[in-house]
Amino acid sequence: MPDAMIRSTAQIGRRWPLVGRDPDVDRTVERLLAPEGGAVLVTGPPGVGKSRVLEAVLHRCVAKGHHVLRANGPVPGHDAPPDAVHHLAPQVEPLGTAPAGALHRIVARLPPSTGQHLAVLAIDNVSSLDEAAARLVGKLAAENTVRVLLTADETAIGAGPIDVLRQTIRLDRVDLTPLDWQHTRQLTAAVFGTDVDGLTADELWQLTGGNPLVLREVLRNAVENDALTLHNHVVGWRQGTALRPWASDALTRPLESLSAEETAALRYVTYGDGAPIDMIERLAPVSVIERLEELGLVRIDQSSPSAPVTAAHPLTARAVRTRTGPLRARRIHGELVAALVATGSDDRVREVRWRLAAQFEVSDDEVLRASAQALLGHDAATAEHLARQVHSPAAAWHLGRALLARGDHPSAERWLAEAYRHLADPASRANAAALRAVNRCWGIDGPHSALQVVAEARAALPTDVHDDLLAVEAFVLAFAGSAAEAADAADRLPHPPHDPLLASVLPPLRPQLLLLSGRPERAVAELPTNLSGEPSIWPAMRALLQAIHVQALVMAGEVRQAADLVEHYYRDAVGHGTADGVATIALVGGICAYYQGHAGQAARWLREARALTAEQPGFRFRETLLAIGIGVEAQLGQAENAQELLSRLRRGGVGRTAVDYGAFGEVWALVISGNRSGAATLLRRLTAEAARAGNLLMAMEFLHVEVRLAPSAAVAGRFRELAARTDGRLFALFAEHAAALARRDARVLNRVSATFEELGYRGFALEAAANGAMFGGGRVTNALARRTQRLLGEHQGTWPEWLPEPKTAPALTDRERQVSELAATGMDTPAIARALTISARTAENHLHRAYQKLGIHRRHELARALAEDGFVLPAIARQVV
Repeated sequence: MPDAMIRSTAQIGRRWPLVGRDPDVDRTVERLLAPEGGAVLVTGPPGVGKSRVLEAVLHRCVAKGHHVLRANGPVPGHDAPPDAVHHLAPQVEPLGTAPAGALHRIVARLPPSTGQHLAVLAIDNVSSLDEAAARLVGKLAAENTVRVLLTADETAIGAGPIDVLRQTIRLDRVDLTPLDWQHTRQLTAAVFGTDVDGLTADELWQLTGGNPLVLREVLRNAVENDALTLHNHVVGWRQGTALRPWASDALTRPLESLSAEETAALRYVTYGDGAPIDMIERLAPVSVIERLEELGLVRIDQSSPSAPVTAAHPLTARAVRTRTGPLRARRIHGELVAALVATGSDDRVREVRWRLAAQFEVSDDEVLRASAQALLGHDAATAEHLARQVHSPAAAWHLGRALLARGDHPSAERWLAEAYRHLADPASRANAAALRAVNRCWGIDGPHSALQVVAEARAALPTDVHDDLLAVEAFVLAFAGSAAEAADAADRLPHPPHDPLLASVLPPLRPQLLLLSGRPERAVAELPTNLSGEPSIWPAMRALLQAIHVQALVMAGEVRQAADLVEHYYRDAVGHGTADGVATIALVGGICAYYQGHAGQAARWLREARALTAEQPGFRFRETLLAIGIGVEAQLGQAENAQELLSRLRRGGVGRTAVDYGAFGEVWALVISGNRSGAATLLRRLTAEAARAGNLLMAMEFLHVEVRLAPSAAVAGRFRELAARTDGRLFALFAEHAAALARRDARVLNRVSATFEELGYRGFALEAAANGAMFGGGRVTNALARRTQRLLGEHQGTWPEWLPEPKTAPALTDRERQVSELAATGMDTPAIARALTISARTAENHLHRAYQKLGIHRRHELARALAEDGFVLPAIARQVV
């Protein structure tokens, strides 16, 4: 699908699915229908979904055969689409201006509760009841005439009708909280009918706090503002756009009733943007701050020693800023500066930022020092903002560094190049050139251009400032796949770079070199156990280190552990990272899923990675993304998608090195076209190039595809030689797979397939089993055929064209199945013969024929084999399984 803007709000206006509320619905139904039940009150903030939960509960009640009627009071600000209630089986009755009389009429229509069929009265927005109506509801519930289900905003608790009801009956509360991150993402994806990238989902969750009603308003605003795009079937924010000045009515309505003093205090909190409580207390009375906290408008983080105060919701803060004029904002910033100084704080970043906003005099040196401090404090956005306030070569250097940390590669290139041209200090120029080289390798146009920048700087600058350039050269070579040259450059590096931004390229270097040299187990052993949590000065580099960890685990034979870590690292990258950082994790998520044999899951990971880098054509792993995507889409039978990705790969953008995953693009193109011999020839050349470069990882990867396309003793021999130089369990298994294919050894392929499956590499297990089932015959072949059929039931995608058609395992006769089932329970042969009225010899013959067909050798293997074939075993046999 071509990239497109999302301009229609029609989907947003439709009825949304109920997402993430199953536990709340279950809990409400359980309490409402419990023998001692009487009345359940569903509460929560406005827009959180109380009415939808009520509807779902009523559906459950109707399905259980209970009698249900629903009464609706007015729900302020509930912007539901017009068809929001018409699908309900229970009739909806408006309460009108005389709710007590309306309730009398409604209840009169309900049949009395019996033991099996209860009468349920649901009232949406119980706050709309007058005192008489509330007393009537309480009387009905107290007399057990009806079960009562109510909804109310959390702010209504303890007053009005709810207080009246509590005087009569016990209200069992179910408190709805906003949706979590994952459910907010699922709901957004359901609205658009396609995936949403993780960064966009996180932005929406942060903006809306997981409130579905606010999410509806935000999405409508975003679509009307052309802020959403569709890249590779994935919805995302359009680069460089933001929501226009606006805030949700559901969140800004409380602002209308604030006093002047409360409004002023909320402004200090908003513009203070996380200022410590002791500072805010110098500007606003404590009682007023407490009142704002009670109203849910501000939040005080008591877990931090400074107890920072923030607006409780980003859109509330946006509304406050929109309602504050520029002159008043300047005055507020000035007062914040005075309060900060009075507390004796050494927060220079905050002070400089506020002084600039108040239009106070601030020296350029102060601003740039604050910019550097902000970057060290992992706040690249503030570092960028401050650096833009100054115009000098030093400011260009600071700005380029901040932009690099934020993942804005074209802008970072512009400012770092300007800094390199105009800075006077050779060490600073070398640093600017080194950062330019990393930036060009990572997000502009690949390693060749980066190495050219390094060479030009090395020729122009004195040798005593070359350390930064040498560190970057090692990094670029390592991630261009030139393992031997990278290792040589790393060995010549006298010490790590002093610049913390540049120093962050070194942690991925050592494990990457180990991985390329075929030592994934050593790489895993040397990597830290905790690679997430704390913010990073350059999030993309931390994501790269995490990606190497995942890939090393995959190659070490630990694909299940790798899959668990992918989810953990993905959330970390989303929370703290940039688009290229998240895309890097999504890429290894796709690789990990591919190795598990989950092609559909791999395709989703890879689509998100491509969507996140759609506007970064120089992304370092662009070719890898496209090449692996071609293979995955082809495996899923999506030939058109595979061809489209292939054409994008051939159009170029980043110069491919000879020894990376991008080379697989042409391999899969040849396979798709039916030219398997041509693909095998290309793979032999790629294997030789990778081995010459010291990149055993890619050599083994190329060989494993070649041996599956065109098995031979020569390929198996090369595999054996290379595997002997590696430490990965998976590489050794690849070599054994190659040798067994070359010898057409069904017995070894059976063992290889079983090991692949045990380790979690189910796609390779399927291939080994399918090939082995075609070699020879007898018991082992039957076992392989059975495994092929079982794994095929879990297989995603089309059958690889290089594999023989899956062989069908011989089926058990009815008598063989009967004998086998009894034997699986532990019965001996004479007992089986007596039970089936046959001779012991006949029973033994049936049993041995069953062993042959099932591919097993002993009685204790029967229970598992029968269960794998789908037979329902007697209870005692199931215990054996």
